[in-house]
Amino acid sequence: MKRIELKVCINCQKCKRDLLQVVTKLTGIDQVVVHTDKGTLTVVGTIDPACLTNKIRKSGKMADIISVGPPKPPEPKPAASDPPKPLPACCNNCQIIAGAAIFSTEIIHCSIL
Repeated sequence: MKRIELKVCINCQKCKRDLLQVVTKLTGIDQVVVHTDKGTLTVVGTIDPACLTNKIRKSGKMADIISVGPPKPPEPKPAASDPPKPLPACCNNCQIIAGAAIFSTEIIHCSIL
């Protein structure tokens, strides 16, 4: 078992959802925690850190390995003082990627013959 901490770009709910969909499809993962305020993703399991980073990068998200080590024992949760700030539904990065796929300036000619 390894605890892998990655630096990721999480600007909105869509970024977080896409990141979690990519990570949870992989085998050998026991626990996934996303810290939106810190911009980190913590994964506990038997997966290779380089494989995890490559899968995230192939999905179009930025990922850098911060640390790899043994999992920490669970800490008692303190009483929540302030609820976390909600993320926007979509960010500029997500809109640019979607817009680039839809609005292409290339002229494509189709020839059946």
